[in-house]
Amino acid sequence: MMVSGFVLYLCWDKDVDFEAYKTEVGKTATNSLGRLTLNEVIIDDNQILLNATFEPVKEFAPDHQVFFFPQILVNGQDYMVRNGGQSIAKSAHVYTIYNSIKMDDFPSDEQLELVIRYKDWNVETPIDKPWEFQIEASQEQLQEDRQVFSIGKKIEHVDQQEITIDRVVSTPISTTIYFQSEKSIINDTLYFKIQSKAGQSWRFETPYPLNKERTKWGSRVDALYLTEGNYQLIPVDKEGQKVGSAIKIKED
Repeated sequence: MMVSGFVLYLCWDKDVDFEAYKTEVGKTATNSLGRLTLNEVIIDDNQILLNATFEPVKEFAPDHQVFFFPQILVNGQDYMVRNGGQSIAKSAHVYTIYNSIKMDDFPSDEQLELVIRYKDWNVETPIDKPWEFQIEASQEQLQEDRQVFSIGKKIEHVDQQEITIDRVVSTPISTTIYFQSEKSIINDTLYFKIQSKAGQSWRFETPYPLNKERTKWGSRVDALYLTEGNYQLIPVDKEGQKVGSAIKIKED
């Protein structure tokens, strides 16, 4: 469930302007483990990014690195499919906590009501009194800047699996390929490459299921924003070699 912190560093520690997609929170909750301040929330396509500061009580002495995995309700519903995070020890008593929560069928409302509940740490340990935050966040600017490439084409991938590429969605924060199959996908070594007219290309190597049946999938690359009108989507193997026909994709 852990994820690379690359996009999280990018959003908060680099000189990249995501202010239009960010909600400043600055609220603090306290329990027996210590104080947790939810600093900021970023809304992305089927993804929410969180930045929090944890100040543990003096008695708190974890055996391993600290990870918190929040539950998020959006307009009262649970859309979560994957929960990852990373923690950075700023000092002996201050941690910065980053989370990336991937979702499916995210609501299209411009204004969202979020309930964010930090109820587990280090994957398996429940928190007796979860830290909870109720906030409003906007995805109006994200919807305006989002690029959608509708595809709806079938291809054969590794092991001759037939999958349907539904669409590619790109935002200033990430780009995601959405695909599905009639049968459950067991072999998830489904890699892709998106290539521009100029020949620049990006690898998609981390597919993740969007449902329990493992028939709906996403594959996301952080910090990639497709702003040209035309690209090619190419199924590749682990070595990057083409294993199927290229698909021309065009912005809707």
